[in-house]
Formats: sequence, C-alpha cells, structure tokens
Amino acid sequence: MSAPSPGTESFILLLTQHQEALFRYIFSLLANEADARDALQETSLALYRKHGEYDPSRPFLPWACRFAYRQVQKHREKAARSPLLFSEDVIDLLARDRERLEPELDRRIQLLDGCLAKLTPQDKELVTSRYGQRQGAEEMMGRFAMSRRTLFRNLERVRQRLHACVTRQLQSEGLS
Repeated sequence: MSAPSPGTESFILLLTQHQEALFRYIFSLLANEADARDALQETSLALYRKHGEYDPSRPFLPWACRFAYRQVQKHREKAARSPLLFSEDVIDLLARDRERLEPELDRRIQLLDGCLAKLTPQDKELVTSRYGQRQGAEEMMGRFAMSRRTLFRNLERVRQRLHACVTRQLQSEGLS
C-alpha cells in the first residue's frame, strides 16, 4: 500500500480538525443524533472523494458545510415519510442561520471549556457523566448515591452556573 500524497494528508488533517464543527452543523439540521452521525460519515466520504476540488486558499468549513447540506437533503429524501420533518424552507433557514452563527458558537464552546475547568471535581464529573458519556439517570443515581430529584436538581444548578459563566465572559468581551 502506497503512502498518501501530501495533499491528501493535509486534507485529512483539515477534515479531522473540523469534524466536530461539521457534526454540530449537521446535527442542527437533523433532529436525531444517529441520523446526524450517518450523515457525517456520508459527508466525510463525499469530501474525501472531492478533496482534489478544494481550494486551500479558501476556508474549509463553509466548503465542507455545502457537502454536509447535500447529505442532509439526501437523508431527508430517504426519510420523507416521517411526519416530523421540517419543510425545505425551514431547513434552508436553519442552515443559513447555523453558518452565520458558527463563529459565535465556536467562541461559546471555548468559553464553556474554561467554565467547566472552574467547576468542583464532583460537579465536573456530573456534567461529564451526563453529557460527555451520555449516562442515563438510573446509572448516575447509583453512581453518585443521589435520588432522581437531587440528581436533576444538581444538574440544573451546574447548567445554570455554566450558562452564567459563559454569558458573563461574552458580556465582558462585548459579544452578548
């Protein structure tokens, strides 16, 4: 097996670097996480197949989002019988809004990382278990020796603290 060309390696690095942002974009257009992950895989394949057409002097993410949008459309066509689908106009609006908001959303994620670092170890573990590891309430209740009510009250308290922390930092930067 031959080694990939330097252009292919650069492209794979770009794709890997933007994978999370691309997933967030797709997930904002598809309500189901599994569907969004499938669309991400199809998008990654389509991008790889067309990587020779990418102009490195232009931003990668907007180019990749166009491919992702087409994959979302294909997914929607396959699932057209579902009564929960948005109209094409709504999907177009969501896609445009998502692209417009991407820099702000990226900044919020950066700030959230900083705010997470300020949490107590137990609060950080609660958030990581629920949202990072996607543990269910029953498992967390046993792990943290909490009632359901206490668990959800603590998660809500931590979410409020994180929201307030991000909001304060955005306001101090004049972004909110």
